[in-house]
This record gives sequence, structure tokens and C-alpha cells, in this order.
Amino acid sequence: MERRTFLKSGSLLCASGVLPVSAFAANASTFTFSEQDTQRVDASTLDKLGLTAPKMSVQAPSGEQITLTLKPSVSRRYGDLLYVYFEMGKEIAVFDIDGNQQGAITLPDGVGLVGDFAIEPSQQLVYLIEHGHHHITVASFYGEKLGQIGEFGIDVVEQLNGPKSITLDADGHLHILEMGTYSIKVFNNNGAFLYSYGQTRFTKQPVYKSLDGTQHIVVSGGQLGDRKWIFRKEVRKLTALN
Repeated sequence: MERRTFLKSGSLLCASGVLPVSAFAANASTFTFSEQDTQRVDASTLDKLGLTAPKMSVQAPSGEQITLTLKPSVSRRYGDLLYVYFEMGKEIAVFDIDGNQQGAITLPDGVGLVGDFAIEPSQQLVYLIEHGHHHITVASFYGEKLGQIGEFGIDVVEQLNGPKSITLDADGHLHILEMGTYSIKVFNNNGAFLYSYGQTRFTKQPVYKSLDGTQHIVVSGGQLGDRKWIFRKEVRKLTALN
């Protein structure tokens, strides 16, 4: 059966020069975020684009109806499109380079607050981390829940304890940063555990805070949030970039 077209094509996002391009070097090899299929987008860049944020009506204790403008919680570029989850929303909005909304990914019924997400555009899949849950929800672009990856636990390595950040590599493998061990666990797209890397011991403060990238998996963190590491697949270890 022919797959339905979800989104209109937009202009090339990076070619516009609107998104910041940052270069990182590691062991004499250099790459830029413009070479990546994905990139996390900061609030200042979204402000420049002037995206139209959704609104929500809530009832104040006095009984008065108040309209709130929702703030972007997770924003990622995939190819030439921006995917933005607004706090307390029920969908992931999709924009082009001009800030025009091109469509939306409806979240499945029962999905709560989203802490992070990763997109697989070619298969039109979205991988969701929900606050308070210890698994990854897999859904289609049309709001259908297809399954989940992982389950809560601390006894075996394939269990998850506090997933916080997520990204897909070029092989379609899911890299999940969990805060219970401050390590990154890798699963294939069928949900089978492959291996883990990064920190595996408990500390007072997490070193790693966020994942990004496809061709190159980049880990951000540090006490001030200003450190970067790159994942070396051949040895399954992280190398500091700064």
C-alpha cells in the first residue's frame, strides 16, 4: 500500500544560515552540526523564526478563564524541517525554515508530558520519553502507538532507570541516556538491547545531560552544561571534544 504523504517539503534549513553551525574537533577529525541529519535547536533560534506557539485555556482559582501561550520544551531539526514539542501539548508541531507550520504529529492517547523525542522521518516514526516513565514509546506520525522499548529495572542491563535523552544513529539504533546510572544504552529498532557505554557508576551529579546527532553521536553535559563528548563506535567509548 502506498504510504501517505505527511508533510510538504520546505526550504533547506541549514542553507539559510539561520540555524547556528558549531564545529567540534576530536582526534584531528572535524565535523559540524550542518553535516548531521539532526540538531537540537535552542530557544533563541526559535525566537528569531517567530514560530506561532499554541495556546491553552485554563481556569484560575477565581473561576476566571486564562489563556496561556505554551513554551517550546523540545526542539529538533531533522533534514529541512523543525519538530517542536510545546509544554503540555498533545502533538509535535512541524515547521519550515520560514517558521510556517507544515503539519503536526499527533501523540497517542494516554501519552503524558514529553521529556524528549527522536524522529525517524523515512519510516514516519517518533520515539518518545515521557516524564515519570521508564520506557520509550514508539508511535507513528498519525498518533498510533506501535509499542514500547525497555522497562523499569536495575537488575539487568537492558532495563531502564530514568531515561532522559534520546537520539537515533545512522544505523537506526536508539541511544538512550538514563539518569539512574548516567550511562547510555543502545537498542535496535526492534527493541533488542545491544550494548551500553559512558559512565556506569553513581555520582552526586550527572555528567551527561543530553544526546544529539545521527552520523556522529554527541553527548552534552558537565557541571555547567558546556562539555561535549563524541561516541566512538569502533571502541564503544566517548572521547571528550573540549
